[in-house]
Amino acid sequence: MSSGEQPNDAWSMAMSDESNSRLDPRFDDLTDESKLNLLIARVDQMDKRAQRSEKEMQARIAELWKRLLESERSNKSSSKLNAPWRKIGNVTKKSSLESVERGGCEEEGFEPGKECQLPRDAYSITRRSSLESVEHGGCEEEGFEPGEEYQLPRDAYSILGCWKSNSRPFWIALLVISVQIAFLLLLLTDQIGSTGESDLVVVPVNVPRIVHASQALATIVAIFDQDDLRSAIEGYFDGLPTRFRGDMAFQRMNKPQWNFCCGIRFVQGFLSVFASFVLAVQSETVFDVLLNFLGVKFVSELDDLAFNLCQLGYFGVQPQRASKCIVEAQFQQDDRNKADENTWNRSWFRKYAHVIGVFGILAFLLGLFFFVLISQNSGDFSAQEISMTLAEGSVPFAALFSGCYRSSRTGKMFVRRVAYEQMGFEDDGGLLGFCGDVDGEKAWTFTFNSVDPCKNIYARTEATTTFNILELGNSQWYSMEGVSLGNTQISRVLDSSAECGKTISDDADDKLCEQLYVQGFVDGNQQGLRSTSFYKMKVNSTGATVFTNQALRHPIYVGSSSTPTQYELILFTGQCWVLTRTITAKIDSNLSMQDYMNEDAAFLSTLEMIVKTGYHVELVSSSVTAAKGFPTPLGRLWYHMQNPKKPEFNYPAADLSRPQEMNLRCAKCGNITNPCYYGGICREDKICDCVNGGGGALCQEVPIRDGRCDPYFNTEQYDWDGGDCCGGTCIGHQCGLAGGLSSPFGINSNSSTVEDYQASNMGYGNCVDPSMAPLTIELNNFEVVDDEYWISILVISDDPFCSTATINVRCDGITYIHAPQNMLLNTSDCGLAYTETIHVPYGSECELSTNIPCFGIFCIGHTVTVYYGKNTESTMIRSGNVK
Repeated sequence: MSSGEQPNDAWSMAMSDESNSRLDPRFDDLTDESKLNLLIARVDQMDKRAQRSEKEMQARIAELWKRLLESERSNKSSSKLNAPWRKIGNVTKKSSLESVERGGCEEEGFEPGKECQLPRDAYSITRRSSLESVEHGGCEEEGFEPGEEYQLPRDAYSILGCWKSNSRPFWIALLVISVQIAFLLLLLTDQIGSTGESDLVVVPVNVPRIVHASQALATIVAIFDQDDLRSAIEGYFDGLPTRFRGDMAFQRMNKPQWNFCCGIRFVQGFLSVFASFVLAVQSETVFDVLLNFLGVKFVSELDDLAFNLCQLGYFGVQPQRASKCIVEAQFQQDDRNKADENTWNRSWFRKYAHVIGVFGILAFLLGLFFFVLISQNSGDFSAQEISMTLAEGSVPFAALFSGCYRSSRTGKMFVRRVAYEQMGFEDDGGLLGFCGDVDGEKAWTFTFNSVDPCKNIYARTEATTTFNILELGNSQWYSMEGVSLGNTQISRVLDSSAECGKTISDDADDKLCEQLYVQGFVDGNQQGLRSTSFYKMKVNSTGATVFTNQALRHPIYVGSSSTPTQYELILFTGQCWVLTRTITAKIDSNLSMQDYMNEDAAFLSTLEMIVKTGYHVELVSSSVTAAKGFPTPLGRLWYHMQNPKKPEFNYPAADLSRPQEMNLRCAKCGNITNPCYYGGICREDKICDCVNGGGGALCQEVPIRDGRCDPYFNTEQYDWDGGDCCGGTCIGHQCGLAGGLSSPFGINSNSSTVEDYQASNMGYGNCVDPSMAPLTIELNNFEVVDDEYWISILVISDDPFCSTATINVRCDGITYIHAPQNMLLNTSDCGLAYTETIHVPYGSECELSTNIPCFGIFCIGHTVTVYYGKNTESTMIRSGNVK
């Protein structure tokens, strides 16, 4: 037996010096025979001890197990350090430590009273199961060398990765993590692709350099502050821990659940970092950067907050115990941080994977940041095309410079801000730019025919440092003297092909008036020439300037009698329509008017002179905003031109104190765009058929007081057709004839049963003026001619007949009705009564005269009755037979 070995049987123990000295202190002084007898007695004593009852041995083993359990319950640090290390996995059904309560961290579903213990015999203890080895982790493997100890992060992800999926702690952790990720996804969804803009992320046009510095710093801090991202990468590449020291619940940990925990932790960490980056680059101030960073940080730490609440018992007993066990547990990984740092191998990569991952993501986000930075300083995030409408009179020719502007085609920028040039007139048109020194202030300015926004300034904004000109969408602009010039409208152009550079005359022909005629302005000019109608012409010229652009975009109307040497125009200047005097051109040309306008530079020069100086202008319309794009000058008020006060303000403007009676009418109708008035019908040739009596090209003239009764206008609104439908108010030689009485007494003279005497009717059958007194005349009791002799002599009819008398009513010298004789060839008609109502002024003196038909000495008579009212039930005035 070697000196290091311990005795393991009764004989060896009896032979050991230590045992002998304990048996008798004088053992060495005894004789050999005495020693032998003493040893025999010692052996017998040891045999008796070995033969102790099984009950005493089991009690001893139970006591040892009890001491082990008490050691594991202890919360002292010394107890933690001395707890046994156990391998993760390989859980048996009746594991000794699984079936006994352990330190308050019981397994889920543990029910006290159903405990089981190992058999209390020597076989339940390993070869090295002395009290000392049990107390210090007697379940360790042979040759086990403890490695680096570490603990799991104290957050909800650790509970998710360690606890069973059917336990309450697992589902509470999953719920918290789901809420956390949902917050981040909603935040990113709100900031990405949901703004209605074409860009994926709305980034400020530009920001001050100090904000750029804070954005970069926030991105770096967000990466290194995100411990979930680092822990996820490190946990995945390190893998599932191989050993643990703590509650037996950790023995159930498995690799799929561990990898799921690492994956979802990585997703949350990356979303937090990316959200911090997106909000940082969208911030326009340092305060916004800091505020957004803190907001995302709060969301990313919800899992830590949930873990702390679990420790405090806010989610119940089981989550509280789970968090306590995670805090107390220690773990080991066999290959953790045991790589050769001088050799590139898989272990080395696994050791530094979290470093590589973090710096890789940092490089990616910094790359995006510098891309955004360069794009901002290049003006890529600025509105590339804008529309500007200057207030009327704010600057010289304000309407001409209202329109579309595009970012400088040469990349021109001022003070890190994009310059905008008038679209189509980049060299001599309007210029919008930012000036860093406008009387000691920074402001956006407007100028034209200039390359520097700080020179020849015509208008400026209030002091501002904004990079985005769209933020000045409806702001006050001022002159250099500080005088307010009104609001200037600035907006983004979404479709330049539809909003910019489109001529009004490009629309369908039925939306434009092809021909105008002038009403009310008949004074000739000094040449004595004045056209009363004007025809639309489209000028196809490529020589437009900023001053002629608006005129050429709108239709130009040319006088019907115009030639290239003498012509009159109606055109749009950008702010108003103008009617020119007769323009005389000293040219020798055989061109048509259309070719002259398209090809001759002299016409464009004359056009620019009209717009810039008002030369040749006779009348000016009321102001029209160019942006509204009135295609024709219809419906405008007209004035004489205002005398210019300054040379640079020679823009044609109306003198509102000198109006001129003139109206322009469209001579061509259209059912939708230019319908006929007063129920007129627009024919296919675009000519109005004025079926209701209106006059003019569009039936727009109301035909009142012309002696003709027009039932459409016989209403109170039109003063009963101006009195044309009543005898007491009608004036003119057509009164009572045109539109008067077509069938007196309701007898149709065109009927086959009526024979008239080709005499004309006269009357006012459509008079409905309530100021007139109604009189009703009734004809009845007709004498019937049935004598065959007279019938044969008259040769009118082979059957009996009767006839009405000529009825004539005059009041105060005015004839109100004249009804000629009519023979009724149907005997049944002779038995009827016929009435006619006339209207005369109250207080009139009227006379009724009749004339009956006579044939030789034979006359045909009937009864005539006059009533005061609209029917025969009214008061009778007089009745009698006419013979």
